[in-house]
Amino acid sequence: MKATTLKKAALVAGSLSFFAGSAFSQTAVSGAGGYETLTIKAGKFNVLGLRLHEPQVVSGTFDSNTADSLTDDDVNFTDVLTAGKRYLVEIVDSGTVIEVDAWSGSDLTGLAGVEAADASDYTIRAAKTINDVFGADNSAGLTGSAVADPSEASVIYVPAGTGFTQVFYSSLAGLDGWLNAATFAPAGDLPLNYVDGLIVNEKGAEDKSLVVTGMVKTTSTLLPVGSAFTYLGTTYPVGSTLDNSNLAASVTGSAAADPSQADVVYIPNADATGFDQYFYSSLAGLDGWLNAATFAPAGDVELSSGIIVSQSGTGAAFNAVQSAPAFYADL
Repeated sequence: MKATTLKKAALVAGSLSFFAGSAFSQTAVSGAGGYETLTIKAGKFNVLGLRLHEPQVVSGTFDSNTADSLTDDDVNFTDVLTAGKRYLVEIVDSGTVIEVDAWSGSDLTGLAGVEAADASDYTIRAAKTINDVFGADNSAGLTGSAVADPSEASVIYVPAGTGFTQVFYSSLAGLDGWLNAATFAPAGDLPLNYVDGLIVNEKGAEDKSLVVTGMVKTTSTLLPVGSAFTYLGTTYPVGSTLDNSNLAASVTGSAAADPSQADVVYIPNADATGFDQYFYSSLAGLDGWLNAATFAPAGDVELSSGIIVSQSGTGAAFNAVQSAPAFYADL
């Protein structure tokens, strides 16, 4: 698999503008924002991730925490956050991403998994929604249903616990818009966390182009890997490879160059018919990222927008730190 070629196109007013292309996407970013075009292959299950993000709403330093709250005495979150929306709190030092749905005054409340180290520098941005990414009127052009029947419509699979929430588009009068395929409840405002990979099953006959717009994240990201197959977004739209992602520091590798002993990274192939599999080896003379089928060196392989990590190593859940490419520090 060929890694994306990065070209420094211009240096204007102190900001780096660049373009990149690959079999997975075409990307244009100027400064810290831009767009990415992702191809959704017809008749396939496409694994995708969101790598351009909503703007930062507020940043600062948390002064204290409890097991389920974070407090910044200098900010009134009631004034700066919009009720009814989900926000993503990014802890700068660790890369942890925490979902927040409730707050009062200077406190973010009802949080899960807060640790003492999270009381540090942070930024907050809104989570994108189904409407934001695919369009409230299905501007993405996924195949919908005129009779609100999910079996004939394209389905978006959004990770939810150990399973998925399935969403489809209906044009039936009185039951139109994005709907939950199980409950038929409106789903356009369903929030999406960029650490999660999405699956899109396009049931039409033609490929679709999904344009994702937003801001580039320039700091590291903690990706939660479950105990089985975990669908992940890869956060950074250009230049992220197996080597420079720093994932090798978190995944279980093999001292014998045996992929059955290691965590395996699945990267969709260009036509979405399957996956190329990669693992990390520490065997002298055959060390580094390798293709699990050919054992060819794979450190320069570009990460697609969405990947899967299979827990073939220890089998225990863990957090994998993904580093931003070094040049992102200049954005």
